[in-house]
Amino acid sequence: MLFLNNDDVARVIDMPLCLDALESLFRELARGDAVGMGRMDMYVPSGQESPYHRLALMVGGSRKDGYACIRIISDMVSWPMERGHRRENKYAREPGTWCGLLLLFSTRDGTPVAMMNDGRLQHDRVGAGAGLGARYLAREDSRTVAMIGSGGMARSYLDALCQVRPIAKVSVFSLNSANVRGYAEEMRERHGIEVEAAADARTAVRGADIVCCCASAIEPVFFADWLEPGMTVIDVNRNSVEPGFLHAVDVAVRPGDATPYLENLPPEAFYARGGYLGYVAGQEEERALVPRVNLPREIVDIPKLPDLMSGRIPGRASPEQTAWFMNIGAIGPQFSAVTGAVYERARDAGLGREIPTDLFLENIRA
Repeated sequence: MLFLNNDDVARVIDMPLCLDALESLFRELARGDAVGMGRMDMYVPSGQESPYHRLALMVGGSRKDGYACIRIISDMVSWPMERGHRRENKYAREPGTWCGLLLLFSTRDGTPVAMMNDGRLQHDRVGAGAGLGARYLAREDSRTVAMIGSGGMARSYLDALCQVRPIAKVSVFSLNSANVRGYAEEMRERHGIEVEAAADARTAVRGADIVCCCASAIEPVFFADWLEPGMTVIDVNRNSVEPGFLHAVDVAVRPGDATPYLENLPPEAFYARGGYLGYVAGQEEERALVPRVNLPREIVDIPKLPDLMSGRIPGRASPEQTAWFMNIGAIGPQFSAVTGAVYERARDAGLGREIPTDLFLENIRA
């Protein structure tokens, strides 16, 4: 079994690899040859300054690649108010460190083949999903981008958009002006395009062909009355746009299902961050700390990208139509596809640390 850290992953991953892996994966999903379970989170009171520990699981696999993958995230989480906005803070052990692991298994013989840190791969995987959304929904002549947020996802989103559309100009806004300046300088140099800081989100989105909502706030950052003809909006979590946004756009598509949808939830469960199903322990006053998300059935039933790619549902019918790509769903299969591609490239390059596979096998039947 091969262990890869983020540095190993960074040496082999790139946006074309991620886009190709996801394009192939979504075509497999359309044929029924790939599958995944929705994300599920478990919250346990911590007794620490961050009031909850959250363990998150995502699972998926595909026939063609021959891999199944599970992503595990372990976070200490809190939800403070900062500058009038409620956001989620998370860490493992101490602020500035995180714990996310990808476990890759062979579907040919059932053995584990790789374990890797998820940080770099996660950012590129989400960005590639946004890139596919733009490839199938944004106008082909889209040249201007509004970026709300200036962190890691804003970088991977722009990396992907520059692969699928002739992007020439970006207007970026976030609450952290220092981050905005750093983002603008880095993206100008990386992509050779014009990147300017906007005074506020409303200013950033005026005249944009593609709007990307990459802020970490757990409340809306883009509103229906900001839509302009021909605009495509791509978010990073379902809280980025206001409730009812689905009815404001002409075309809405999501990658796939994001979480199990249950009509009758057990008493310990509700839909929390990102609309994911959370099983939450604790007393009433503790459970009230975990932000709840309304998950209407119409959001679950948004048409899926595999159906658009296969022609089973229509996409944009005219340049004037507005589109929304809700970039949440089919998470486990996406990790399987990209993790498998990274593993094969790293293995061929001789990267990583070998761990004896026998350490993970046993002679007692479970």
